Amino acid sequence: MIDLIVLGGFLALLTGIGKWASGRVHTSEDFHLCGRSLRKWPVALSLAATEFNGSGLVGGAGLAYSIGLAGVYWNYAAVPAWILLGFTVAVAFRKLSLYTVPEFLGNHYGERARVLASVSQLLSSTIFIAVQILVSALTLSTLLGLPREITAVVVTLGFVLYTFAGGLLAVVWTDVVCYFVLMIAVVIAVPLAWTYVDGWDGLRQALPPERFDLTTLGVMEPLAWVALCFYSYGTDQAYLQRVFAAKNPEIARFAYVYTGLNYLVFGGAVALLGLTASVLVPDLAAHDEAFPALISRVFPEGLRSLFLTAILAATMSTASSYLSASSSLFVKDIYERHVRSSASDEKLLLISRLSIFVVAALALGVALGAPRIVDAVVLSVIVYHSAVFFPVLFAMYDARVHPKLGFWSILVGGASGLVSHFFIYQRVAYLGEIHPLFFGPVLSILVLLSARKAASV
Repeated sequence: MIDLIVLGGFLALLTGIGKWASGRVHTSEDFHLCGRSLRKWPVALSLAATEFNGSGLVGGAGLAYSIGLAGVYWNYAAVPAWILLGFTVAVAFRKLSLYTVPEFLGNHYGERARVLASVSQLLSSTIFIAVQILVSALTLSTLLGLPREITAVVVTLGFVLYTFAGGLLAVVWTDVVCYFVLMIAVVIAVPLAWTYVDGWDGLRQALPPERFDLTTLGVMEPLAWVALCFYSYGTDQAYLQRVFAAKNPEIARFAYVYTGLNYLVFGGAVALLGLTASVLVPDLAAHDEAFPALISRVFPEGLRSLFLTAILAATMSTASSYLSASSSLFVKDIYERHVRSSASDEKLLLISRLSIFVVAALALGVALGAPRIVDAVVLSVIVYHSAVFFPVLFAMYDARVHPKLGFWSILVGGASGLVSHFFIYQRVAYLGEIHPLFFGPVLSILVLLSARKAASV
């Protein structure tokens, strides 16, 4: 009963923030970019909450449960990307008056590249929202004994309502709440769980030495995850929407660097929770159930509600961010450009809100048949981020790239990455040794270099 009361209060608070924000949204720019006036801490905390998502919390703990301490790489791979991109791409993007990343690509490579990038990111975002729904549904069904289909619908309605009402403003301030809930819960969870295993020394005695081997994954997989992070944080509308909405480039840089440094605490805590769960609940059939099972079987009821709320905070903050980003992509890159360019601001607001329902419904359908969490995240990055990362960098830093081949670079990068993922990686000799997150981008670079050479002739 306590768990349900706390959960209900949390959802009511988020809904209240959505209602408050709706009264402050008067234009489509307010809805999508908060009037480009967001200050330092709201941007930083919102960005961190968006990033500390269900795949990082539940998926990261599940990976550590499965392979040991080396699972920490899933989250620690993000640190260098956040910091380096904070000083480069984030600052460069904020100096431009943009709504979306595909808009930037369209300015350099033409309208076809803009549409392809926008459609690809919409597909990728739908998959990633589905991952967040999956994590929430899995957690609620594990802890409350409800069918996964019902919990998936309830969670989806929760983040859809406040995103629909207040746009990015509602998303940012609900993110701030979710950030504190999540970080407090994660920091408390580690020492609490360790009381059941006699701390670090107890873990070392309870588990075989290979569970603490940081080389378990080899080299290719962690490197691919580092690449995944660079691709995502340098191109994803859900992250860069905060950059576009920040008041100035310095705020954008601070938000990126803060998120990266914050990962040192979050990522380490998540890995230790997964490792501890492998001792306390060693009989799980699905590794992604490690953190939910730790909550339901080990932690007392009063604290259980805090950790349940933390998982919902992680997933709902990220899902709502991707919903808001998807709305911007559809309205600014597709509807306003190719359906009705003369639409009034009132009409654009209406379409923005309706698109949120459509994307959420598609994501819910995907969630009910989604694969493992980590696999789904990698697939979503192959679809869009790895294909556009180098076209973005070349457009930003090398004016000699021939604009007509930008479209083909994106298409070849995405298509070849998918072919590698489904048919080549770990299936074919030699080429099968190359991770799809490197395979597609290499071909994308080759296209861009040929275009650059052609342009300099």
